[in-house]
Amino acid sequence: MSAVGGYGWQVVLVVVLVLLNAAFSGSEMALISLRESQLQRLERQSRTGRTLAKLARDPNRFLATIQIGITLAGFLASAAAAVSLAQPLIGPLGFLGTAAEPAAIVLVTIVLTFFTLVIGELAPKRVAMQRAEGWALTVARPLDVLATLSRPVVWFLGKATDLVVRMAGGDPDAAREEVSTEEIRDMVAQQQEFTPEQRTIISGAFEIADRTLREILVPRRDVLILPAVMKSGEALQLLVEGGHSRAPVTGPLGLDDVLGVVHLRDLIGSDGHVIDHMFTPLFLPETLKITDALRQLRSQRQQLALVVDERGAIDGIVTMEDLVEEVVGEIYDETDRDVQSVVREDDGAMLLPGTFPIHDLPDIGVDLEEEDEGDYTTVAGLVLARLGHIPTAPGETVAIDGHTAEVVEVTGRAITRLRLRPVESEKPATVA
Repeated sequence: MSAVGGYGWQVVLVVVLVLLNAAFSGSEMALISLRESQLQRLERQSRTGRTLAKLARDPNRFLATIQIGITLAGFLASAAAAVSLAQPLIGPLGFLGTAAEPAAIVLVTIVLTFFTLVIGELAPKRVAMQRAEGWALTVARPLDVLATLSRPVVWFLGKATDLVVRMAGGDPDAAREEVSTEEIRDMVAQQQEFTPEQRTIISGAFEIADRTLREILVPRRDVLILPAVMKSGEALQLLVEGGHSRAPVTGPLGLDDVLGVVHLRDLIGSDGHVIDHMFTPLFLPETLKITDALRQLRSQRQQLALVVDERGAIDGIVTMEDLVEEVVGEIYDETDRDVQSVVREDDGAMLLPGTFPIHDLPDIGVDLEEEDEGDYTTVAGLVLARLGHIPTAPGETVAIDGHTAEVVEVTGRAITRLRLRPVESEKPATVA
């Protein structure tokens, strides 16, 4: 009876040790799965969250503590089961003769390994991945206590691990590999919870990271300017007719003599001249990143900035709306008109302005090869680069990656309108 009772206690001990192994394995996966953004949120919410964040940011500490627990649990389970639990099986395996005891030990080891892998490793890790926050919060305090109690051992194991990591060419101070931009894009694409609008905003945020003002500015030939001596009423009419809320105020030399910027609302019901209502303009270099320009406009409380090239000449203007559009897509202020910049024709061709940005071509189905991208920011610049000269009349064509670009309209020395036609949709020549 006592033998049976002792055997039962050994089974209970093995079960407890396997469950302890499961707790440590799941805890390891839960802490590793937590992102920095989650840790920041959790540490603001509770004291336990702060304990968890401190623990998770010190992988040497929590990994060593967990590994000590897993190793001890596995070792004790094996020691308790290997020989003692095999004893009752020796009798039934007596037909094996002297091989009965080794066979019983092997059989018990296989069964124990199976339960340890499934119950002590795989299942808890899968559950911990699905419920990382809840699991991590539950074990944060116990793990912190264990890490404190085993600090000398953890310190020694941590230093030894750092040495091995350095020898392997790794960085012992890095918690994990940095997530690349492409990986984040893939994660966004795989998340079903995001709406199309949210995907557009997130994608736009990545796309503007390296984009400069030169790529999105309104060129100087398209900028509405208001002479400083113009009457307020006349200027107000020009702004309303042009669909603008702001415009540069200039001296006799035009955009090369900018005096300020005026807002439409300041002209309503006012007398006098434009110069009486203008405010100090903001100048930004054309090489400035869009994200930096956004910060400057916000800090200066400005909605419009003049873009200056390396020689100090005005290249054009950008507005807060232009910059935000790069992230969230087309938006409209109180004076904008609902005008489509691209007109699709029945045969598949597209009419677009010469100022259409190169970086927006993929949005209309035109993908440029990397080697074809040059020092231009608009489709007009691309066509000029391919032609090698300035067209004086409509009709000239060039090939652009599966499309034919036809010059439709030329104003002065600028290509102002083009037609893009897919090569496969071009009409075959008729035979007389």
